Amino acid sequence: MDSPDIVEAALARAWSVYLLIHSGIDENDARRARLQRFIRQRCMAGETDTELLAVEGLKYLKSLEGLPDE
Repeated sequence: MDSPDIVEAALARAWSVYLLIHSGIDENDARRARLQRFIRQRCMAGETDTELLAVEGLKYLKSLEGLPDE
């Protein structure tokens, strides 16, 4: 699996879980783009485990809660 596939798989997993937990958030919310950037950066840093990236992505989204949008 190459990096774009890893990023997309981790993004899809993390975002779908986040949407299940936080009903009422639009699928195209700005947090999705921030999550994608975060996962891409982690992947470029050498992380290739999609499950770990998804978990790290969920932790990242949790850290964004309560912060103003960009």
